[in-house]
Amino acid sequence: DARSVPVNISTTLPKVSRITLLVAKNPRPLAATYLLSDRVEPKLSMRVKMAKTTDVVAVVKSNGKLYSARKKVKITIGGCGG
Repeated sequence: DARSVPVNISTTLPKVSRITLLVAKNPRPLAATYLLSDRVEPKLSMRVKMAKTTDVVAVVKSNGKLYSARKKVKITIGGCGG
């Protein structure tokens, strides 16, 4: 019973060309990849299905370099987690 979890990604890094979202313990960890132009603000909102508590990793390509941020997302049976 996978849960649909809201995920928001934003960055102030310049010249962002790609944002990738990974869900560590999902059967297919690659959740999304977005290719962006210079005219797009690097701010995304989406919902991602997750079966269990795991780390979610955002990887941002800016000026040819990769940066990442990681956050643990807790999934609970009743949908009320902390």
